[in-house]
Amino acid sequence: MEGGVLHYFHNIDDFMRIMYSLLKNGGKMICSDFHPFTKISDVLNFEQSAASYFSTEIFEGEMAHARFFEENAREQAPKCSYRKYTGSEIINSVVNNGFTLRRFDEHPAWTNENMPGEFTIVASK
Repeated sequence: MEGGVLHYFHNIDDFMRIMYSLLKNGGKMICSDFHPFTKISDVLNFEQSAASYFSTEIFEGEMAHARFFEENAREQAPKCSYRKYTGSEIINSVVNNGFTLRRFDEHPAWTNENMPGEFTIVASK
């Protein structure tokens, strides 16, 4: 998984349970996603408002990459509902659903190398 998928799922435990069930024994899950820091700062310029880091709110926003379309097309695009997770919610969901966490790496934002922008988790079944 890559490029920001977790925020589309409103229950991360259900999502991780399904991911675990899809893997063979010894299989590996690699998840590269937006860093939880993006909850409190629009460091990746997604034009989404900042919230409390610990917010569990589900909010409505534009579909991915809508900001790259002309305004007319942007207005017609459907909205999505999102749920952004904390780092501990993500890691605990991986572990609590049976995975063995192998690595958790953080990567700088493409807009500011001093801020976290993405992360990668490697976990095995």
